[in-house]
Order: sequence, then structure tokens, then C-alpha cells
Amino acid sequence: MIENIKKWIIENKKAVAFIVKMLVIYLGLQLFYDYILTPYTQVDFWLINSIIDAAEYGLVVLGYDLIPSNSLYQYHMGIANTTGVVIGNPCDGLSLFILFTAFIAVFKGKWWFKTIFIIAGILLIHFLNVIRIIGLAMVVKYYPDTLDFHHSYTFTLFVYSFIFILWMLRIKIYQKKKI
Repeated sequence: MIENIKKWIIENKKAVAFIVKMLVIYLGLQLFYDYILTPYTQVDFWLINSIIDAAEYGLVVLGYDLIPSNSLYQYHMGIANTTGVVIGNPCDGLSLFILFTAFIAVFKGKWWFKTIFIIAGILLIHFLNVIRIIGLAMVVKYYPDTLDFHHSYTFTLFVYSFIFILWMLRIKIYQKKKI
């Protein structure tokens, strides 16, 4: 059994190296987030507030009145006459930025292009997160009983599918242009 595993690792050493590098980068970034960024910076605060500001702007543009701000829930927003949504640290997208960055950083290519692609990808993921929050606010208004389902499945699938598409786009660009 162990010999088969060793043989498989040797035969697939590039794939194994890729996965190990990605795990090391991902875990390193995640540990940096958990033990340095979260306790010592306002990154989550800034991200959540930027999501709320953009989502509220989007809802106003769509013609909705908003829930007035209250001091009971710090990260609470939504459409007037609904319970609204509360956005917590896990919902700010930072862990998605880390996952996306780890894959792009490990993948072959020039560092300048990786950096541009990572920045553009993070901005797009952040924008999708804003769209997700707008969608959840609308779900609370029109189909409040389905909020948990849409939060857990619909929008999660939507965002992760988009990240996967970005990864595939990165692979296609590398295959064609080697950057």
C-alpha cells in the first residue's frame, strides 16, 4: 500500500508539488489573517462597511428604501420594513480572497501578471459579494423563509463558481500567452 502511494507521488510529483505549495500559501495567508490581521487591524471592519455602503447604494439605485441604521447591530442593513441582513466577518470575503490568491500565486506565470490578476480577481470577488448581499436583502423582502437556503447554497455556489471560472480563465491565458 505504502509503495503504491510512493509510486503515485513520484509519477505525479508536479501535481503533488502544486497542491503542497498551494496548501502552504493558503495556510500561511489564513494564519496571517487569523492571528495578525483580525486581532490587530480593522480589515474586517473596513471590508464589511464597504460591502454595506455599496449594497445600500445598489438597493437605493434599484428604488428601495433602506432600514434605518441602529446601534443594536453594527453590521445590519437591508430593505425597509424587513428584518434585513447582518453581515459578519466570515461573510466579508477575505477568506475567498485568500483562497483565490493562493491558487493564482502557485500557478505558473510571470509575477507581474499574477499580481494584476490577483488584484483584479479580488476586486471582482468583492463586487460579487456586494451583489450577493443585495440579493440576500431582496430575498428577505420577497421570500424570507428561503433566506437560509439562499445564503447557504445559492449564493455560495454562485460565488465559488465565479472563482472557479476565474481560475480557469487564468489557466487559459497562461496556455495561450505563457504569462
